[in-house]
Amino acid sequence: MDVFLRPLIDELKELWVHGLDTHDAASENGVFRMRAALLWTVNDFPARSSLSGWSGQGYRACPTCNEDTPSMRVIGKTAYFGHRRFLPTNHHWRSNLQFDGRTERKRPPRRFSTADILEQLRRVKTGIPGKHPNYGGVKRKRGDDELNWRKKSIFYELPYWATIELKHNLDVMHIEKNVCDSLLGTLLGDPHKSKDTDNARRDLAKLGIRHELHLFEDGNKLMKPTADYTFSEANRRKFCRFIRSVKFPDGFASNLSKNVAQNDSRLLGLKSHDCHVIMQRLLPVGCRSLVNKNIWSTIVELCTFFNQLCASTVNVSDMVEAQNQLVLILCKLERIFPPAFFDIMIHLVLHLPEEAILGGPVHMRWMYPFERYLKRLKDYVRNAAKPEGSIAEGYVVDEALTFCSRYFDDVETRFNRPDRNDDGIHPTRQLSVFESQCKPLGKQSYVELDNNDRDNAEFYILNNSPELEPYLK
Repeated sequence: MDVFLRPLIDELKELWVHGLDTHDAASENGVFRMRAALLWTVNDFPARSSLSGWSGQGYRACPTCNEDTPSMRVIGKTAYFGHRRFLPTNHHWRSNLQFDGRTERKRPPRRFSTADILEQLRRVKTGIPGKHPNYGGVKRKRGDDELNWRKKSIFYELPYWATIELKHNLDVMHIEKNVCDSLLGTLLGDPHKSKDTDNARRDLAKLGIRHELHLFEDGNKLMKPTADYTFSEANRRKFCRFIRSVKFPDGFASNLSKNVAQNDSRLLGLKSHDCHVIMQRLLPVGCRSLVNKNIWSTIVELCTFFNQLCASTVNVSDMVEAQNQLVLILCKLERIFPPAFFDIMIHLVLHLPEEAILGGPVHMRWMYPFERYLKRLKDYVRNAAKPEGSIAEGYVVDEALTFCSRYFDDVETRFNRPDRNDDGIHPTRQLSVFESQCKPLGKQSYVELDNNDRDNAEFYILNNSPELEPYLK
């Protein structure tokens, strides 16, 4: 990765140290010295690991918690479980045995400053990547003092990079999608995406908690009891039919009915924005009557946080309060779902308010605009054997057509094309109470009013039409 970043780093250092002469029409000499700095990076979590040098796997996968990441080993994976550690030391949940069968005595994770991070990077040894004969033909193992650092990022060559607090943003788009997929897969009992697997139930037996969910043998069969956090078959159909029946304003969301399986048993092929809409608009309403109140209320609190986080304006005091509430929400989730549910994406939600305080609203720091632009570039590809040339040619053609279309008045272009939902101009009604700026949709139908409805309609028209006031005096 550093090989590809080398030209960028050299140019960033040049822009910061020496600057670049730039035209300025407002100044006397018409030129000023422009300097530029890299503010932060925006990428998904795997790319963040490659750029920052901190591995996003293992017991210390969280880059914010660092070596104090709450984690435990479950069957087949690492679970980031144990958020009671973030509670105050005198909180009564710390002594509750319903979480993992033990009391929590660890103090909250430390806050690592930029100086602490630099001290950790000084202990990282520079080695040859990959398998090498010097290491016996295998990859070099990291020492305990290196923690999860794989390398010192090339960005530290920039003079100002070490002092920046928010270097690499946690991408809200991918985190929200992964959280939504985990919730929907577990609630709907999706065999491909559910976290409520047989191994997850064996983890509960190993910890000695929630005995009503343990696997048991019935003759020659191994039975798995139904959990409260999983929809019944009837409720699963109700939820899927609810998703299928929802109608949105034009451009608000995609047609989610296409993502519902034919047998109304699960949701398929959800994109990031689909999960964004479901998480913030549909899931709090759709699951209200389908699960217990404590499960539904916890899910609603989590969805409300994402709604608050993705607002166009963010209040610092609200984010501080959300940080405290998220600790309680994650602890509630630990009492509902098995430890296998808590992958690294669930844990990273805890650090989103802190990054919102440092970086501001998330619409300037998430991957939506970049992913959409990459989709646009991919659409340029016509020759799959030479994608780079296709993208370059398509980009030049698009720029040329955009330039030419600005000078065409008698041809429909993207600049003079009417809106897709242009309602046009409607004849003015005689009474203002009947005025409408919208175009009616569908076929006309006539409704015959009974005497009571007719009297109510006449009363409303007479009392809400300014044109009739002279006649009513």
